[in-house]
Amino acid sequence: MTGTTSTSGSNVLSTIVGWCEELPGWQRDALRRIVECGEITATDVDELTALCRSANDLEEGDVPTLQPLTTEHVPAGAAIGEKLALCSVADAENVNAIGEKQELSFAPTGLTVVFGYNGSGKSGYGRILRRACRARSKGKSILPNVMSTNSGTPASAVITYALEDVEQPPEQWVDGQHSIECLGSVSFFDSECAAVHVRERNDIAFTPFGLDVLPKLGAACKEVQKRLDAEKKKLDAIQPKFLKSTFATGQTTVGKLLSSLRHDSDIDALESTVSLNDEEMQRLKDIPSHLANDPKKNALELRSRARRISTLREKLNVAIALSKPQAIQNLKGLVSDAEQKSKAAEAAARVSFGSDPLPEIGEPVWRELWEAARRYSAIAYVDRDFPDVDEDDSVCLLCQQTLGDDAKDRLRRFEDFVSDDTAKRAANAKKVLNESLAKLDALGLQEEELRELLVDLGVANADMLKRVRCTLAALLTHHRTIKRARESGDWSFALPSEIDEVGDDLQTLIQSLAVQATEIEKSADVEERKKLEAEFAELKAREWMATVFGDVKEHVARLAEVKKLKNCVNQTRTNKITAKSKELAKEHVTDQLRDAFATEIKKMQQGVRRLNVELAAAAGEFGSSYYRVQLVRAHDADIASVVSEGEHRCIALAGFLSELATEHSQSGIVFDDPVTSLDHHWRECFARRLVEEATARQVIVFTHDIVFLHDLLSGANQEGVPIALRRVVAKRDECGFVGAGLPWIAQKTSARIVELEKRARATRNDFDDHNDDVYDRAICEVYSDLRATVERAVEQHFFCGIITRHQDYISLSNLKKVTAVTIGHCERLQKLFKRCCDITLAHDRSSLRGFGVPSPDDALDDIKELQEIVNDMKDKQKAIA
Repeated sequence: MTGTTSTSGSNVLSTIVGWCEELPGWQRDALRRIVECGEITATDVDELTALCRSANDLEEGDVPTLQPLTTEHVPAGAAIGEKLALCSVADAENVNAIGEKQELSFAPTGLTVVFGYNGSGKSGYGRILRRACRARSKGKSILPNVMSTNSGTPASAVITYALEDVEQPPEQWVDGQHSIECLGSVSFFDSECAAVHVRERNDIAFTPFGLDVLPKLGAACKEVQKRLDAEKKKLDAIQPKFLKSTFATGQTTVGKLLSSLRHDSDIDALESTVSLNDEEMQRLKDIPSHLANDPKKNALELRSRARRISTLREKLNVAIALSKPQAIQNLKGLVSDAEQKSKAAEAAARVSFGSDPLPEIGEPVWRELWEAARRYSAIAYVDRDFPDVDEDDSVCLLCQQTLGDDAKDRLRRFEDFVSDDTAKRAANAKKVLNESLAKLDALGLQEEELRELLVDLGVANADMLKRVRCTLAALLTHHRTIKRARESGDWSFALPSEIDEVGDDLQTLIQSLAVQATEIEKSADVEERKKLEAEFAELKAREWMATVFGDVKEHVARLAEVKKLKNCVNQTRTNKITAKSKELAKEHVTDQLRDAFATEIKKMQQGVRRLNVELAAAAGEFGSSYYRVQLVRAHDADIASVVSEGEHRCIALAGFLSELATEHSQSGIVFDDPVTSLDHHWRECFARRLVEEATARQVIVFTHDIVFLHDLLSGANQEGVPIALRRVVAKRDECGFVGAGLPWIAQKTSARIVELEKRARATRNDFDDHNDDVYDRAICEVYSDLRATVERAVEQHFFCGIITRHQDYISLSNLKKVTAVTIGHCERLQKLFKRCCDITLAHDRSSLRGFGVPSPDDALDDIKELQEIVNDMKDKQKAIA
C-alpha cells in the first residue's frame, strides 16, 4: 500500500452506512447496535435472531422494532482540521445517582485529572462522555437513580465545548435521543474500548476504529447462524414414523408422493388423493376376497347372493307398492265400494226374503252354499237348468226331498236374487277387496325365508341391511294398521308416511355383485390378478394415508419451516461483509497508520520493553480483516503466550493513539480508568505517554487509582505540562459532587496545611460551647493528621523528593538541597512531632493520668510552626540551587 493519509473512523462508519442499505434489515439493526453500544450481547443476538426469523415469515413472539443503522447513529465530528476541546459537563439528570446542579469543568489544554473513589459518581460522568463522544464501545443506556421517581426519563446533560479555542454555547445532550455531532471528534478510551483482542488461534489482532464494526457484524451473524442451525438441526432430527412405512416407500401413487414431499407440496392435492369414495371403499373390502379364494366358487357364490337379494328386492317392491299412500287410498276405496254394494244387496234381499224362515240370505256363507248347489245340480241334472223347479219330480239338492210349490217358488226367488246386478256388484266388490287383502297376507314379511335373505344382504352390504330393516319395520307397522282396520271395520285411519324405497339401491348392489363375480372370474387370469393386486395396493395406501394425513401436513409444515430457516441461514453468510471489510482495510490501514503504530510502541518501550512488535495484515474470516501484532523477526511466534495483560493494554493504547496520529485535528481525548488492575510498570508507562500527549492536545483522565494519579502528577511536573485537578465525591444518597484539589492521601504538604487550618478553626464553636466530647475528638483528629503531615514534609521538603515511598528510583538531582537541613530544623520538627504523638488518637491514654486538650489557638500555632519550618527550609534550598 502507498503511504496515503488515513481518514478518521467516523468516515469509515459513514461509508458503512451507505453500503449497508443492501443488507437485510436485521443486519442493519445489528450495525446500529454495534455503533451505539460497541458490542453485541447475548440478548442482542436473541433479538436479531427474532428479527431475522420474522423477516423470513417464521412465526415469532414479541419481535423488537427494527431500527436500521442510519447517519443519525454515526458521530459526525468537527470539520476536518478543527480542534475541539471539552469545557464542561453540567446539570446531569437521571445519570446514576449524580446530584443536581453540578458542573465538572476541564482545562482546554494540558492534562485534566478527575479523581474519585468507587461510588463517588466519577464513572457517571465518564459514561456521559462515552455515550456522547466517539468510542468503540458506547455501552448500554445510562441508568437513572433507582430511588428516583423519574426512572423512565433518559439521561441528559449540558455539555460545553470549544472549537479552535473559542468556547461555543452550551448544548443539551439526551442519551439515545439527541446527540451533539461535533463531539464525534473527541475520542474516548477505556478497558471496553480497547482495540486489542485475543482470537481463538492466539493471535493478537489490532483493528482500527470503525474497521472493527464489520468484524463484529460478522461475529453477530455467526451467533445468529448458530441459533438458527440449532433450531434447524432439531427440525431435521424429527423423522415422522409414517416415512418409515412401506406405504411411504412403495411404488404406489401415495409412496411416490410421500417420497417426494417438499416444503411447497400442495396439501389440497394430497388430501384429494387421500379421500376414498363409497365405491372405492367397497372395492377395498371386495378385492381381498377375490384374491384369497377360488375365483370360480366365489363368483358363483356372489351370483347366488345377488339372486337372493333380487328376490328380497321384488318382495320389498311389492310390499312398498301396496303400502304407498295411493295404494292405501285405493284399498280404502275398495272397502267403501264393497260396503255400499253389500248394503244395496242386503236391501234387495230383505225385499225378496224378508218372510223366509232363515236369516242372512244373500250373505257370503249363504252365497257359497247356493253356488255349491249350482255346481252339484250340473252333475245331478245334466240336461236341466238350475234351479230345477219345472219338473214334478224335482227334489232339493241338499235334503233330496221332493220340492213343493213354496220351495220351488223360494228357489226361483233365490236365483233371481243371485242373478240380479246389484248382488253381482256386491259380490265382485268383496272379491276385489279380498284379493287385495290376500296380497298383503301373502307377502310373508316375517317368514323365515325373508330372514335368510336379510342375512345375505348383511354379508353384501351392512349399511344397506340397516336401511332395509328400517323399511321392513315401517311396512309391518302399516300392515298391522290395515289388519286392525279389517278386523274392526274401522278404515278411518290416517294415511301412513312415505317409506324409504330401497329398490333402486338394491338393484345397484345386485349389479355390483354381478360385476364383482365377473372380476373374480377374471382374477383367475395372471394379468388380471396383477391388476387387482395393484389396485388393492393403491387403495390400501390411500386408506393408510388417511390415518396419517395429519402427520403428513405437520411434516410439510416442518419442511416449509426448515426452508425458511435455510433462507435465514443464507442471510447470515459473511462473504459480502468480509469483502467490504477487506476493501475498507485496504483503504484505511495505510503505511502511515503502521508507522504511527510503530512509533507508539517505541514510546512505550518500558511497557513492552521485551518485545519488538509491528502491525501486519492477517487473514480475515466472518467479516473480519485482522491486523496481526507480530514479532518483527519471528512472525510465526505465539505472541499471545508472551504478552502480559499490561503489554496488551500498552498495545491497545498504541493502536488508539496511532489512529489519532493519522487524523488531521488535535481534538481532545478522554481516558476512563485506563490502567485498572495493572502493576506500577504499566501505570508509569501509561502516565508518561498521556502526559506527553497532553503537550499537544487536551487530555482528560478519570481515575480512582492514587498511584496512577501520583504518576500523572509527577510526569506533568517533570514535563512542565499544566495540570488541572478535579475531585468527585459522594454525599449521603447522591454522588457526583465536584470539588477542586486532591484527596488527603495525595495532597502535598502545603495543601494539607491549608486544610488543617480550616479544620482547626472549625472546632472553635464546639470549644466555646463546651461540647467537650465532640471537641476533644475533632481536635485530636487534627493533630493526628498534623503528625502525618510532618512525615509528608520530611519526605517532600527535608529530602526534596529524593526518596519517595514505593517509587522505584532515587532522584539524585536534588541531593545537594539536603544540605539545607540544620540541627535547628530537626529539633523544631522533632518537638512538634512529639507533641502530635502525645495528642493523636493513635495511642490509648491512661485514665489515671490527667491530660490537657489543646485549644484551637494552640492547634493553629502548631500548624503555623510547621508552615514556618517548611518555609525556612524552602528558602535555604533555593539559595543552594
